Amino acid sequence: MKQKLLKGITGILTDVKNHTKERLLLKKIRRGLQNREFKTHLQFIVDNKTKQIVSCEALSRWETAEGEIILPGKYIGVMEKNGLIVDFDYYMFENVCERLAAWSGTEFDGIKMSCNLTRITISEKDFVDRIKNIAAAYAFDKSKLIIEITEDAIEKNRDIARANIQTIKEMGFSVALDDIGSGYTSLISLCEYPIDIVKLDRALLLLADREIGKKLFLGVMAFIQELGLKVVCEGVETEEQNSLISESSCDHIQGWYYSKALSAREAETFAREYMTKTKGEPA
Repeated sequence: MKQKLLKGITGILTDVKNHTKERLLLKKIRRGLQNREFKTHLQFIVDNKTKQIVSCEALSRWETAEGEIILPGKYIGVMEKNGLIVDFDYYMFENVCERLAAWSGTEFDGIKMSCNLTRITISEKDFVDRIKNIAAAYAFDKSKLIIEITEDAIEKNRDIARANIQTIKEMGFSVALDDIGSGYTSLISLCEYPIDIVKLDRALLLLADREIGKKLFLGVMAFIQELGLKVVCEGVETEEQNSLISESSCDHIQGWYYSKALSAREAETFAREYMTKTKGEPA
């Protein structure tokens, strides 16, 4: 009885401690948003055949006032839980628009950029209006921006989400579906949304070190391409993984083997040096 009571008290104290910790983190996140401490880092994606840069994914990093760099896994969930994720999505979308406008007419003009948006945001009734207003403030080719649908949360209204995605495609944006094969994103989503690009999750690639896993990986890729969609293989980090992808029908490759997530300044230096090394413009 005493042990059971002690265990119950310990559980309560743990819950209180975790709640207090999250509340303090939320306060810090709000301050970070106000002070624009969340920065855009870029990870480049290359064409499987030519190995030239085709695009990059915009990834958030929280660079705190104390000099700490915090990865999204530490704050995205808290933002979703506390109703901050929608404003954060638009914050990142504006950063991407600003970067594409800055690259317009430069040596980086041919590089597309993807922006992650949660399904919560995409299913907001005012989504299209907010996207239009933000994009209108920056001069860039809309076909260079890819809206990447994440599976961090479930949409509020699937019909609104579908209509919103169709509208942004009509505006000139491309649409990518993230994390196919991770267990979070269903293949059914390929039928529900007007998708242009599918990103295969690293979890599928990791299975490919076994023969049955390799067949699954290549089979999923072939199925998606049979639908007329482009395929990006994520999480390529080793020579063995790169060789497998290079010999496959995959369209584009993303992963540390080619590029880590880099700050804006580091990304431009990297892209310039990479394009010089491969002697080519963005594919």
